[in-house]
Amino acid sequence: MDPSLSLKIFYPDAVSPEEITDYNEAFAFWYEIWVETRKEVDDTLSTPSDSFSRQSEVMVLYCNGRPIATCCHRYIDLRHKCAIHDSYFTSSIWPRSVVEKVPSLGQSCMLGSHIFIDPEFRKRSSGLPIKHIVCALSLTHVAGTRPDVLIGMTRIDRGIHKIFHDSGAISLHPNVSWYHIPVDLIALFPKRVPIKIDPMYHEIVRSVGRTCNRFTVNYFERDRLFECSHLNGGKCVARTSDSFGRA
Repeated sequence: MDPSLSLKIFYPDAVSPEEITDYNEAFAFWYEIWVETRKEVDDTLSTPSDSFSRQSEVMVLYCNGRPIATCCHRYIDLRHKCAIHDSYFTSSIWPRSVVEKVPSLGQSCMLGSHIFIDPEFRKRSSGLPIKHIVCALSLTHVAGTRPDVLIGMTRIDRGIHKIFHDSGAISLHPNVSWYHIPVDLIALFPKRVPIKIDPMYHEIVRSVGRTCNRFTVNYFERDRLFECSHLNGGKCVARTSDSFGRA
């Protein structure tokens, strides 16, 4: 594994004073790519920051201390009637028939989004499989935190959909459009079917995961877990050792 790679996970609803500088740096990186992505479809679109701040978790991959990729996770309870009226399920992308099925997929739901990669680290520029590494980190984290369902809008033109299908995802709808960009609406069920992580990325995920004490820590248990870690000399053990072997 390249020792220059490391990981941080931010909780936007609980940013500590010690994290503010890194959090703002991560946002600045994310926002630059978000603006680029929005311009790809319509340069008049607004780029509100709440697409970042409303997340439950923001995973940031670093190279030599520089943010190079993000992946965002947001947890919702599908028993809440407001869930399916969330802006994530916008009617311009999500067919009504699919949205109506969403509550039947489980209770705890993780919405995945914003897999953003620095242009200099996209494979055609760097030769590095950063896209696969970020997806493997996200999927391993989900395998560890175990929501009932992971839902995502995966870009077909970037091959993101294939990575998730290779990991066990099903299509809720295989071909809809985000503006003119084709996307596949996918779902994974970590409690029912083990998430498959390409063996090629097992070691790098373990190595990068060890740089982040929040990796595979359940978002809803974080306060208790980190309180316990303070009582044990500040140590919080990431559960990367068994994440590949369990659903």
